[in-house]
Amino acid sequence: MAVKKVDLVICALPCDTVNCTIETELEAGEVILSRAAQAHAERRHPVDYPLCLPHLAVVVADPLYIGDDLQNEGIELIARVPAIGEFVLVAVNIVPDASGRYHIASFYMVSEKKIASRREKGYLKVAKKA
Repeated sequence: MAVKKVDLVICALPCDTVNCTIETELEAGEVILSRAAQAHAERRHPVDYPLCLPHLAVVVADPLYIGDDLQNEGIELIARVPAIGEFVLVAVNIVPDASGRYHIASFYMVSEKKIASRREKGYLKVAKKA
């Protein structure tokens, strides 16, 4: 029998850091991982899902890189997770829900090559601590 998933509160969005880095005006709010987003991430990234899930709060709370490719209503938060020896990308929608919470759209491991490419294109910036 499959374990029923529940919405998970991950941590507060580091709005000051995000706003300072990519010049947004986000309000304070919690970041959540809904049941639907868990199912999406597990289906799209079955190998990465169980490795990354326990580390989402670390990535969201203290990203090394923050990006916006201007293709959707979300941002990318990326950090190296020493426990798995990889960079993890967490995509977060920046339009809060009615309760003021930000939703994770997906998460997965990302290569240094992809990070370098996104930095060269200007989509990804080194996080500036406010």
